[in-house]
Amino acid sequence: MTETPPTIANAMAGEQLRQMIMGFRLTQMISVAAQLGIADQLRDGPRTPAALAAAVGADEATLYRLLRALGSLGIFAETPAGTFVLTPLAELLRSNVPGSLRGVAMLYGETWLWQAYGELLHSVRTGQTAFEHAHGMKLFDYLDQHPAAAETFHAAMTGFTGLEIPAILAAYRFPDTGSVIDLGGGQGTFMAALLAAYPKLAGTVFDLPDVLAQAKERLAAAGVAARASFIDGNFFEAVPEGHDVYLLKRVIHDWNDREVVQILRSCRRACGPDAQLLVIERVIPAGNVPAEAKLFDINMLVSSGGKERSEQEYRTLFQQAGFEVTQVLPTSSLISVIEARPV
Repeated sequence: MTETPPTIANAMAGEQLRQMIMGFRLTQMISVAAQLGIADQLRDGPRTPAALAAAVGADEATLYRLLRALGSLGIFAETPAGTFVLTPLAELLRSNVPGSLRGVAMLYGETWLWQAYGELLHSVRTGQTAFEHAHGMKLFDYLDQHPAAAETFHAAMTGFTGLEIPAILAAYRFPDTGSVIDLGGGQGTFMAALLAAYPKLAGTVFDLPDVLAQAKERLAAAGVAARASFIDGNFFEAVPEGHDVYLLKRVIHDWNDREVVQILRSCRRACGPDAQLLVIERVIPAGNVPAEAKLFDINMLVSSGGKERSEQEYRTLFQQAGFEVTQVLPTSSLISVIEARPV
């Protein structure tokens, strides 16, 4: 068998690497389309670039160039008549549809987030958080002081949850009755779905006061508010007692090991002997296996100073806090359910 000449192999590798290097273009292109609400404008059928530009406040010629580029990648499509239509990928840029990623696309195009990513070299050299170096404060302090940024951030987290909910409910059997508390439950998206799936279950969303207001609205809209309660607080200080299941969904990865143990110990003090703790996170596999968890770990390095972890790292942290991991269940999404019980 004749080997591929080195020059051809180099060219192929070079093209693959070039596409990776230029990946920033696609992030911004999708984000701009999301910010303009192009997909929402196309929900009722094809529209011309002129009509779209007038509707979203854009320059017609420039908007066409953007849509043409996105169309070449399967995001929107240009028809022979010169109009643009939705594609399966573009459908997910619509607002308020199942699996919508519009909020995620908008977040990752935000200037304040890109400024942090521009300081990745600082993080790698020093081990410090790029976001703090770029903005002079921690991510969550920044969000507290910038309501528009916080709104974008929480919308993106809701988008991630929307993708993960079916996978979690399919992979893990929650108790039919009793009480589940979602610590750091945000806008209540997961709790609304959980209570809808388990009609005899009661749920509590535990988070900061400004976030809980949105959670109350979401659970009311889902028709499950009668079985829900809302408690504001700080899980570093204390966690409410008396629940059957304590849930931390994509919370642990925001914090360093010392902070994680502090959160878990708060849970341990609140847990009764028969309670369960569920941590839902990405789990890093060993070796060179491609994994989104390994890439998202860089997000955590840049943004919050947290990290994604391997199964063994989770087991070690749980043990330090007084828990024993009983099972780790992968799901059809990018996250796993880590179940633990108090020791």
